Amino acid sequence: MYAIEAVNLTKKYGDFVANEDINISIVKGEITAIVGENGAGKTTLMNMFFGLQKPSGGELRVQGKEVSFNSSLDAINCGLGMVHQHFKLVPSLTVFENILLGTEIKKDIKISGKLSFKSPIIDRKQEKKTVQKLIDDYKFELNADDIVENISIGAKQRVEILKMLYRNVDILIFDEPTAVLTPQEVDELLVSFKELKKQGKTIILITHKLREVLEVSDKVVVIKRGRVVGSRATKETSAAEIAKMMVGREVILNVNKKEKDACQNKVVYCVKNLCTENNFGKKVLDNISFEIKEGEILGVAGVEGNGQSELVRVLSGLMEATGGSVHLYNRDITNKWPAELRSSGIGIVPEDRYAQGLCKDMTISDNLIAGYHNNEKLCRHGLLLKKEIEDVSDSLIEKYDIRIAERNGNVSQLSGGNAQKIIVAREFDSNPRMLIVSQPTRGVDIGSIEFIHNKILELRDENKAILLVSSELSEIMNLSDRIIVMYKGKIVGEVQGRNADSEKIGLMMAGVSAE
Repeated sequence: MYAIEAVNLTKKYGDFVANEDINISIVKGEITAIVGENGAGKTTLMNMFFGLQKPSGGELRVQGKEVSFNSSLDAINCGLGMVHQHFKLVPSLTVFENILLGTEIKKDIKISGKLSFKSPIIDRKQEKKTVQKLIDDYKFELNADDIVENISIGAKQRVEILKMLYRNVDILIFDEPTAVLTPQEVDELLVSFKELKKQGKTIILITHKLREVLEVSDKVVVIKRGRVVGSRATKETSAAEIAKMMVGREVILNVNKKEKDACQNKVVYCVKNLCTENNFGKKVLDNISFEIKEGEILGVAGVEGNGQSELVRVLSGLMEATGGSVHLYNRDITNKWPAELRSSGIGIVPEDRYAQGLCKDMTISDNLIAGYHNNEKLCRHGLLLKKEIEDVSDSLIEKYDIRIAERNGNVSQLSGGNAQKIIVAREFDSNPRMLIVSQPTRGVDIGSIEFIHNKILELRDENKAILLVSSELSEIMNLSDRIIVMYKGKIVGEVQGRNADSEKIGLMMAGVSAE
């Protein structure tokens, strides 16, 4: 019996086809992983499953019956629930209030004998009791009375799952569910998946993390350019085969990093007691100190929201430090503007490629020189030299394998992976002495991840100093020579890359001493 089926399901936006003749059958009571490159059409497909978008063609069937959803409420009423990557909770409310939001339990008012009516007054005592029983039934280890803003990220995700379970959904869709979790929370979530499966629930898992796919799923479906290109029973496949289906070629999944000792090398970058506050006057960086030497990659690990973004913004000139100092080869560069930092020899790969690294409405060529357009080879007497710019662009496009339709097209026409390669090419090829790299592979397909990782290691082997900030712990552990861990705006620990242990780092990421 199939829980949900897509039959020739198609979604078009004008002439653009996001999904074309998708045929998928999700077996009831199984965990099905749907994987694919960034922009492959996974999210569009799930949005049709959950009623957030209507198909342009084809059929959607739930429990064997054809359905047509006009909203997510229609999907929920049909037994489907979706847990989004970015939680939709009210931080100031309790766990039970969040779970029952919109479906509150009202007090019964007795008139006489057996006569009663529902009052507009919420029965908080009954709500707590009902939700705590639901928590206990699914072994989720939560307290119904806790305030949501005071619980961990992993606990918040369990609240999101319980919101759907309370509404009696049988099919749960998870969109990149482990993106903001510590390793321990990931393991707990995978255990929860197995428990939900035992309870008879059907799970659809959208993820790019192949370890998780292999550990919990029964079946893997691969989508490429809006079409299903492969489907395998998980026990009959491997990470290498899945990656090959996603990318269309063999992919080296393990980083080949040569061990080297940078202890005796010259210090390139020195940050001392760096502090800053956000717009609300809250201290978000608290006495951050570290050094990076020539030929060394220093990784910054931590759950998102613990000061990593602010650290990168301060170091790249987009936010002002309220205390402390930053030195490049003993030269004070504290609170310098981005243009001054670049002219000093610092390359910057920002966290958000479109908000901070690219201009979608500019050509690919213009984006490839942005920030370096005052270079005398590209600009004379205030005039940009078109021929020289095109020569540089052609060289970078070839060297960094940027897949484009035309050089003079806009960045908005590129996939996420190729847009990221534009920033990587521009910053890496500027011959920086020091490189700040934030979230280098976010939203990037496996093939581009392999390429970007190799380019980072090439710079390290050329004796460049690199600060690597990533929410992907595996990326930090595979590339870094040393790793510092941030929690609530502070550095709470440091480990050597060669001795890195995901459990120990995960405890520090959660603010727990790993000793």
